[in-house]
Amino acid sequence: MISPNKEVLQEIYSPINPIGRNQNLISKQFFWKLFQIHSPGFKINPENEKIIYTIFRYFLGQANFNEFGVIKNKPCLEKGLLVYGDYGVGKSTLFDAIHETGKIIVGKNQNTQLWFPRISTVHMLTKYYEAKKDPASNFKLENYYRGKLYLDDLGKEDKAYNREEIIGKLLFERHRGRLKTFVTTNENPSAIAARYGSHIGDRLLEMFNIIKWEGKSWRE
Repeated sequence: MISPNKEVLQEIYSPINPIGRNQNLISKQFFWKLFQIHSPGFKINPENEKIIYTIFRYFLGQANFNEFGVIKNKPCLEKGLLVYGDYGVGKSTLFDAIHETGKIIVGKNQNTQLWFPRISTVHMLTKYYEAKKDPASNFKLENYYRGKLYLDDLGKEDKAYNREEIIGKLLFERHRGRLKTFVTTNENPSAIAARYGSHIGDRLLEMFNIIKWEGKSWRE
């Protein structure tokens, strides 16, 4: 990442003043400058730009976020995002970059619009196992039943002890609480429904703006 000098930082952070309960929406100019500085290697090209700009607009709270028609189910800013598709196209990289940008904004301006905790489903399962062995562990699945949350690699995790779908339980509880959840996965909605059951599959359209992201892998 590129570290800007003090003068550049002052110019970038100036559009948003310190805020209290009533947060100002982050401007697209402010977000874009910060994103470019802290994610200089991210590739935006004609193949992926409509998807990326749709996701940017969503996080910026813009009513026209689905102008390009990328989201095929009913678009709504009150729902989360489920982005699925090919390996290596940049799904996780993009959300990680937005997460880092949001973290910087929280630190400078206390604006939580772009802030969300993140965890991979594989790592969550590991923490779940560790908590079962260590009574002093502070990990509780219920801690993820509140606030916004980004889940990476949905469907890549095993069942807990080969029998319990803890991620399916998490998704169900988050839907019940009407919480915004962001998901990246290589599994399509039909595969997600088959994995976690119809009680999750039937709720995907209500819970998420669903985006299919295809393209050539960056890893090749």
